[in-house]
This record gives sequence, C-alpha cells and structure tokens, in this order.
Amino acid sequence: MTTRQDDFLPQEYIEHRQDRRMHMAAVGLFAIVLCGVAIAFAVTRADWRHIRGIRDQVSLRYEEAADQVRTLATLEERQARIAERAELAASLIDRLPRSVLLAEFINRMPSDLGLLEFELTAHQLAPAHAADADAPANLPSRGRTSAEVAEDPRVEPPRWRTEISLLGFAPTDVHVSAFLAALNEHPLLEDVNLQFSEEIDLNDVAVRQFRIKARLGPDADCRSLTPTRTASLGGLTR
Repeated sequence: MTTRQDDFLPQEYIEHRQDRRMHMAAVGLFAIVLCGVAIAFAVTRADWRHIRGIRDQVSLRYEEAADQVRTLATLEERQARIAERAELAASLIDRLPRSVLLAEFINRMPSDLGLLEFELTAHQLAPAHAADADAPANLPSRGRTSAEVAEDPRVEPPRWRTEISLLGFAPTDVHVSAFLAALNEHPLLEDVNLQFSEEIDLNDVAVRQFRIKARLGPDADCRSLTPTRTASLGGLTR
C-alpha cells in the first residue's frame, strides 16, 4: 500500500503552497502583459515620432510652397501693373489718324465717285468694371481690398467708339453699291449702312447723292492695315 507524500503535510500548508504558486503564475502573467504593453507603447511612440517627422516635413514643404505662391503673386501683380501702364501709354497714341482713314476710303472709291462730307464723331465708352451692373459695387480690383484700391487708384485707359458719316455723289447706283461692298469688306469698319441714295442735280448734271454711315470699334488700329491700291471700276458706265 502506497501513500502520497503530501498526506503527511497539513492541509493548510498544501493550500497555502497552491495559492503561492497561483500568485506567482499571476505575477508572471502580469509581468508578461506589462512587458507587452511597454513594448507596444515603445513601438507606437516610435511610429508617432516618425509620423510627426513626416508632418513637420510636409508643413515645411507647405511653407516653402506658400512662399513661392506669394512670390508668384507679387510678380503677377507687378506684371499686371506694367501691362496697365503700357496699355495706358498706348492709349495716348492716336491709332486712327484722320489722314489714314480718309486715304482708306479714297482707296476704295470707284472711279467717278466723290465725297462732299467726311465726318467723324467719337464717343468715349464707360470703363469695363463700371459697365457690369451685376457686379457688386465693393468688389476689390484684381484681388485687392477696398482700402488698397482707395490708396492706389488705377487709371483706366480711355476707350472710344468712332462713328463715320460720308456724304458723296456717284454717277449711278452701281457705283454706290460697289463702294458700299468695298467698305463692308474693310477689316476695321462695323455696321456699314447706306442711309439714302437719291438723284440730284449737281452743276446741271444728274448724279446720285448718297450717305453712308459706319462705326469703328474701340480696338480699331490703323497700324494693322496694309496699303491698298485705289479701286477701279473701269467697266462701269453712267
């Protein structure tokens, strides 16, 4: 008959030893969990440091990009001012010399056709920003605030629309029609219209008196024209 060795030990001692083993196992497990938490915290902290480093680099790049954008905006502002000054200076040059305009009409006149009156009437157009009635009245100019606009007012170059009235005479309506067609083909003229054509006696000679009206746009520039030869209608007869 065999007997267990623990049979000779008191029951309280055995229970105390079992509790101590459980406590030691619990402490060991707690230590393992604590070490795992510490390792996870260290890894997470390293990751956060890496993320903060990337964030700092991105912030630095954003600041550099913002500096470049501000520099570009300054250059664009300077370029806009130079362009405005150039446009204002160009507006001081007469782009529609009267002698050149008269020569353009004469060069397109058929033979035997003459002019009695050549009248030019110029009308100044309102500035572009003032013509927009739907725009807010306090809208800043080119991204500037109202205070900046008040401190640095910019002069808009004047824009003109010129109306031309011609009173002339011709042997027949065929000459008038040919002259009207030639003016309609002119690159600078707009709204070329024949107001009337009637027969009158000029120095005891029956001729056709006519009036033609046309307009020149605000961007018309005689410097863009090429010299033209005098139109001839040798095949036309009275």
